[in-house]
Amino acid sequence: MALVRSAAIRGFRDTVLELGGDPEAIAVSAGLPAEALHSSDLVLSDADVGQALEIAARELDCPDFGLRVGRRQDLSLLGPLGLAIQHSSTLAEALTNLTNHLFVHAEGLRLAAHDTATTSREVVEVRYDVGPRRTPAVQGTGLVLGYAHRVAVELVGGPYGLRTVDLPHRAPDLAAYETHFGVPVRENRTHAMLRVTGNLARIPIRSRDDELQRLAVQMLNRHRRAPNADVVEVVRTALAASMGRAPLTIGAVASSLSMHPRTLQRLLEGADTSFAAVLDDLRRHTAKRLLTSTTMPISQVAHQIGYAEAATFSRRAQAWWGKSPRHVRHDTKQSRYDKRLS
Repeated sequence: MALVRSAAIRGFRDTVLELGGDPEAIAVSAGLPAEALHSSDLVLSDADVGQALEIAARELDCPDFGLRVGRRQDLSLLGPLGLAIQHSSTLAEALTNLTNHLFVHAEGLRLAAHDTATTSREVVEVRYDVGPRRTPAVQGTGLVLGYAHRVAVELVGGPYGLRTVDLPHRAPDLAAYETHFGVPVRENRTHAMLRVTGNLARIPIRSRDDELQRLAVQMLNRHRRAPNADVVEVVRTALAASMGRAPLTIGAVASSLSMHPRTLQRLLEGADTSFAAVLDDLRRHTAKRLLTSTTMPISQVAHQIGYAEAATFSRRAQAWWGKSPRHVRHDTKQSRYDKRLS
């Protein structure tokens, strides 16, 4: 599972309304918060976004729904990344900027060039990848590839060498897809991709501005972090910051991360754990540290790790260590005393 910013579904609401549907109801049925349709900065699961697109396509009888949403999007939804792309010198540099910085908007997703050798011409495969052992969803693929094609045409001011579009599934509406892309669409292929002939480094971008491009990349680099940030560590950090001061609930943590609770739980499941397990482990380590390195009263330790009553903490301590909090503290002091004597 990957994380995407809610800017990725810009145009979803208007497209659904245009087709006579209820965008909020469809979003919620897919596990998305309704506010995602009105904000660009919420963090969503790509699986939930994909599900919303699929539900809309099915309920509204619109097989090219993803393509239609993509037509309503432009580079502005990418913020500084959009500027870096728009003011690159060539199409190759624009694609490199997209590949290197896409994590700012969608962690775990990639749109990258792969050169392939042929006997007669240069061929670049611009592949859409959603992660190991995952196949791109039908409507999501239409949205991403359709959007990428439209942006490329706008950047260069016309054709850029597109020859075929490959899909890892059957096209939901082959005629609509071939009309949109203007080239043959090949179904049931190994990858989702745009196949381009020619050297992208030789295709100039018409709105190039070196200074704007430099500033945009500088802004992106200030926000750089690991593309696959450990969701467990993120949750532990959020919980640690709230301990003793705010509710230690998945709803509260998800809200602090601008994320839907269901999305957060799915991400934790993908890491082979759960919110309850992460919280319990953090409580155990924090309690042990407070018991063994401070003189804080047991009741305050209980409160610090999120228990309203010391009795609840004592029962949990028995499960963790087979002894009460008081005995944990006593045994630690005794061990230190014995070491001093020896």
